[in-house]
Amino acid sequence: MFSKTKRYFLRKYIREHRVDRQRQVSSLKQARSVGILCEITNEDSYKNIYALFSKLQMESKTVRLVGYVNEKEVPFYCLPQLTCDFFSNKHLNWYGKPMMPQLLDFTKLDFDILIDFNYRDNAPVESLLALTKSKFIIGQNQGTSQYYDLFINDTNKDYAHFLEAIYKYTSKLSGNE
Repeated sequence: MFSKTKRYFLRKYIREHRVDRQRQVSSLKQARSVGILCEITNEDSYKNIYALFSKLQMESKTVRLVGYVNEKEVPFYCLPQLTCDFFSNKHLNWYGKPMMPQLLDFTKLDFDILIDFNYRDNAPVESLLALTKSKFIIGQNQGTSQYYDLFINDTNKDYAHFLEAIYKYTSKLSGNE
């Protein structure tokens, strides 16, 4: 019962504060700024997502990473950096809205592409998707597909495989294939 009440208030907050954004199709190759949303479930998932984060940075892109950890505290292996932030349940208000200032700053950034690497429903990540000003949002989670401009139905839960699919489909959509 209590979780239904929390979900109701989060949905109400999202409806009232959802951003009307300027949508623009862009290929991942041509994008200058990329935002990454993900859930860190263990140290391996952190290493995998950080490898993709580093790969995109090596391509001379401005990349910002926000990772959600569904625990009370952020684990020791999630090292915050200037363009890399992690948050846990401690950083949420009572109904699940992220309250960390870095997360609010993340939603105000106007990324060329925002990639949601989540494959499970996470209310805090959903609220970040609803509040972002990003021009082109890509994801694979059926539960939050209403926020995506491009939904890629990828049942493979490998981050690198999903990133390759994004390169392929965004190139086709933007006519740069």
